[in-house]
Amino acid sequence: MMPYRIVCQKCGKTLPKDKWYWQDDCGGALDLFFDFEEKRFQELVDVKQQGIRRYAQFLPVQDLPFMHVGWTPIASRVIAGVEVNFKLEYLSMGGSFKDRGAYVSVAKARELGAKSVLVDSSGNSGIGFALMGLASGGVDVHVFVPSNAPEGKKQLLRLLEADVHEIDGDRMQVNKAALEAEGESVYVGHWWNPYFIEGVKTMAYEAQEQIVDFVVAPVGSGTLLLGLYKGYEELRSLGALRKMPKMVAVQACGYARVCEDLGVWKDCVGQSKLAEGIAILEPPRRGQIVKAIKSTGGHCVIVDDEEIGLSLTELRRFGFIVEPTSAAAYAALRKSMEMGLVKPGNRVLLPLTGSGLKMIDELVELRKGQSLR
Repeated sequence: MMPYRIVCQKCGKTLPKDKWYWQDDCGGALDLFFDFEEKRFQELVDVKQQGIRRYAQFLPVQDLPFMHVGWTPIASRVIAGVEVNFKLEYLSMGGSFKDRGAYVSVAKARELGAKSVLVDSSGNSGIGFALMGLASGGVDVHVFVPSNAPEGKKQLLRLLEADVHEIDGDRMQVNKAALEAEGESVYVGHWWNPYFIEGVKTMAYEAQEQIVDFVVAPVGSGTLLLGLYKGYEELRSLGALRKMPKMVAVQACGYARVCEDLGVWKDCVGQSKLAEGIAILEPPRRGQIVKAIKSTGGHCVIVDDEEIGLSLTELRRFGFIVEPTSAAAYAALRKSMEMGLVKPGNRVLLPLTGSGLKMIDELVELRKGQSLR
């Protein structure tokens, strides 16, 4: 593990590393900064390992558990002259990219002596944390979920021995309930948790041989986009990347504050019902997300449920059984191509973030509704 600092975005304070922190006392979000000592990327990679353990030197944990997290395949397809590299994150053990952040977070919490963690989730991050807590042994996991979360996800949480707390309300109310419950259990929710971003950045490390012009990421809390951005930034600083790809944020109708900050608006009829994975009204790291998009020359796209539904159908025909949040990203790529923002000859990385197998009933009902129209 390389030396690192934990720094508050808001006040610039450096925090000690011997205690679990998810936020500074001033209310600021926290970020980790590594000192790579002028080393090159390949010098720090353990080529004998597969998965996240391959990048142990880049992560803030002394002993990473022996679990196969990450190392998901890339499926490339040329669509209207654009090379789209689908990163199949939905094939991860817990069925989503959030396994990466949960793996690093649980390992760090355990290293610091935590016996119990709690997380607020619409399903996927809770499943990732429940899986990592169960597999690592000795870490109890409490998951706060909206009561209207897909039943398949809630059943899987219970199968993984998580304590499930159903909350009537939206994601903001679920987050509030989780924070109020923090006590002996440490809060690991990915909206704020800096260690979660460290796990997500490994996706960029794995994809670094695929030199791309654009990265398209669905944005709710923004940890996927920020993790990829951080990973690519570190690759560039280590000499493994010549230039940063442009970051493209994808948001759903009714949950598009980041896009609005960037001057992007869409005439929507109500809030999205399909994109529950990114249905976050006020992402805590909103300013940081906007800065990452601007600094790379990227852009933001808002999609509605009709566009998400059509994209789900097209992705299934490609052979990808994914949840609507993944389809939102593909819908945004299609719109970016139509607007001329992504052009023939460009190369794109598009993570397919979550498995549709955890919400089959909902996807079947959606398909029935499309057939009736």
